Amino acid sequence: MRAYLPVLFVGLVASGCIPYAVGTTAEVAPIRTVMPATVVQVAVGQPKINADPGDLDERTTSFSFDNEARFGLDEGSDAGIRLAGSSGIVATYKRQLTPSGPHRIATAVIVGGGLLGLGSHAHLEATFVGSWPYGPTMTPYGGVRVQHALALGNDDPTPSPAVGAFVGVRLGEPDLGISPELGIFYSPTDTFMETDWVVVPSITVHGGRLLRALGIGF
Repeated sequence: MRAYLPVLFVGLVASGCIPYAVGTTAEVAPIRTVMPATVVQVAVGQPKINADPGDLDERTTSFSFDNEARFGLDEGSDAGIRLAGSSGIVATYKRQLTPSGPHRIATAVIVGGGLLGLGSHAHLEATFVGSWPYGPTMTPYGGVRVQHALALGNDDPTPSPAVGAFVGVRLGEPDLGISPELGIFYSPTDTFMETDWVVVPSITVHGGRLLRALGIGF
């Protein structure tokens, strides 16, 4: 297994993974508390951000293993840092618009940006998410998301912006839970026989207790 680790590392770096998965509800992290998470994402039909100049619209299937930590700023907001695979970093700010309550859906906006592909692209994102606690250990959520990877070099491609929707459900306790999620994004291409759609199934593992038990995350 150890012999394959360098190959896996190079593959993750070269893939230029784009962080499509949201993996969070509209609730924010408690004040002055770090909430860690690990996101496992597969993006089918993702644009190749490190493609050759002649293959600007080439699509691929990418796999990423991301680490994220969110820190509670106040009762209605938090900030997050996400390590996107092994080649990117994204900072985000979440602001809750409406809190959850009886017969009321919590809503929030998340905005952020960072660098992908070892600095080859700038990343911008904006997300609207709503969630409704169905019980103490189940919170369905969903929303819409727009993001864009902008090439910082003349030889790198700039794919079309991706606009899409996602649905998921958070299961478990705050310190021990998972969130399966499915996102579908529209990112058009001018190349014949290349798909305009990116399908992104993902699973987010929440909570320091489980991550420590697995020996991953924070």
